[in-house]
Amino acid sequence: MRLLLVFIIIMFMNTLWADTQVSTQIHDIDMGSANEEPLIFLTTGQVVTLKKLDKGRLDSLREGMKKKSWFKISLNHKKQITHIELIEAPYSSPPLLLKRLYGAQKFTPSILKDLNQARSFFNEARSNARQVSECYNRAHVWTYEWRINHHLYSSKVWLFFTRRFIRKYKFDWWFHVAPMVHVIVNGEVKERILDIKYAKGPTKLKIWTDIFLRDRADCPVVKKYSDQANHPESGSCFVMKSSMYYYQPVDLEQLELTGIERNLWSEAEVKNAYLDAFEIEL
Repeated sequence: MRLLLVFIIIMFMNTLWADTQVSTQIHDIDMGSANEEPLIFLTTGQVVTLKKLDKGRLDSLREGMKKKSWFKISLNHKKQITHIELIEAPYSSPPLLLKRLYGAQKFTPSILKDLNQARSFFNEARSNARQVSECYNRAHVWTYEWRINHHLYSSKVWLFFTRRFIRKYKFDWWFHVAPMVHVIVNGEVKERILDIKYAKGPTKLKIWTDIFLRDRADCPVVKKYSDQANHPESGSCFVMKSSMYYYQPVDLEQLELTGIERNLWSEAEVKNAYLDAFEIEL
């Protein structure tokens, strides 16, 4: 019996400390100041570093970032990179289709009649996400299904953590995103966040950001992606809002560069979102 217990503990520990793998692009690399470890920002939202300072790997990651290459990256329990390899893009949209995702049509969100209606959307959303899944994939599935099933035009709210905050608290993520709806409360249209994974119901913005911010900082709301990206040491956080169609922060960057709104779903992104978040193949 004792030997069996020891075996179970060993197996549990091996599983706990086993490397995890993520398919991703490199969003940015921050070398920090003297005596600080480099921070590598993945497009998945994770912030990782190297197991040891390896100039060869850093150069490979920098080159891949410039070329927008995809990597399969192995991480240990300390979120340190232990292995990298170049891979083919796991999903992509044909160039002609990408052009059709953007247009002059202005997005108008739906307005829900009351908080009970907002709660009904929250309660019916899929809650069986994979334990290891990305926030942008969960948010994409939730907003997509509300649109397809109920003709709800929802929004998204993006929470960006500054590098100052990430280094101070050794935080593992540089952004988080969740669905947002507009709802009539006491005769006025209000915004409520529907973060099915981290909240218990429709949530006010400040209550939602406090879930993630250890210093309970107030997050300035910005209109443009660069308003937060260009101020990595300012405060702890920034908030940005978008329509339901925006999938990742790179789409917000694209909006600022082109000034053209995105107003359609990408089939490839929707398929990838279902697969990553809920292990559903469309």
